[in-house]
Amino acid sequence: MINFQIYKNGHAIAFENENNCFKKETFQTLFIFHGLYGRGKNWQTFSKILSKKENQIVVTVDLRNHGGNDFEEDISYFLMMNDVVRLFNYLGIENTNLLGHSMGGKLAMVIALLKPKYVNKMIIADISPIDYDNDEDLIINSLLNINLDLIKNRGEAENILSKDIGQKFLRSFLLQNLELVDGKYKWSINLKAIKKSLKDLRKFPNIKNINKFEKKVLCIYGGKSNYVKHEHFNIFKNFFSNIFFHKIKNADHFLHIQNPQEFFEASNKFLNN
Repeated sequence: MINFQIYKNGHAIAFENENNCFKKETFQTLFIFHGLYGRGKNWQTFSKILSKKENQIVVTVDLRNHGGNDFEEDISYFLMMNDVVRLFNYLGIENTNLLGHSMGGKLAMVIALLKPKYVNKMIIADISPIDYDNDEDLIINSLLNINLDLIKNRGEAENILSKDIGQKFLRSFLLQNLELVDGKYKWSINLKAIKKSLKDLRKFPNIKNINKFEKKVLCIYGGKSNYVKHEHFNIFKNFFSNIFFHKIKNADHFLHIQNPQEFFEASNKFLNN
């Protein structure tokens, strides 16, 4: 079972203590899927604020080969979908809202198209249902090239990474996956499996003979990002007949971090209307 965290009344709670909370029809649930190299904890602040609303439960998910999950040999959107569906069944989820950023947004789209019975509304954060150029090799190779046996602290790892990656924010984001265990540093993400599947993760899966998803979908995208462009809107409409778009003008790909207030307000309005 992949890792997950439940938020209710503005706090993280243990499933064992609230194992009937999903069976009450009065509660609305939202599952959040992070992007590549991310983890559910990235969405902790957002989840706490949103879950303060009455009858709103938020669940953050650590996707396959991320967030300290057991390492698996392969990763794909179909495998991640199966992981999430098993989680839905484990929690007794029958109809939930989804929010996915980047890779997690593509996963949310795949689930909505192939397993629509589980999905109510969906928010897609700065990603389109298209194939992107495979420009992630620099990041994955830079991470793999760090000799963890020689690292004494996180600062040394960042110094090595800075030779290839100039953005401090991006370095900090990537190094969140570096953990100290029994006096030694190790990655909490399966870099080798990700590198092997990186080309496929940059694509949108070839899904044939499916019906359009007709429930409400919101795509929130950054005005400074290249991941969602106006020419992609009609591609979205090939899959989602009831889709709306919201641009955050002063944000890039990490729009939920760069402008968290507008991202929250757009998400909250959509989920509760």
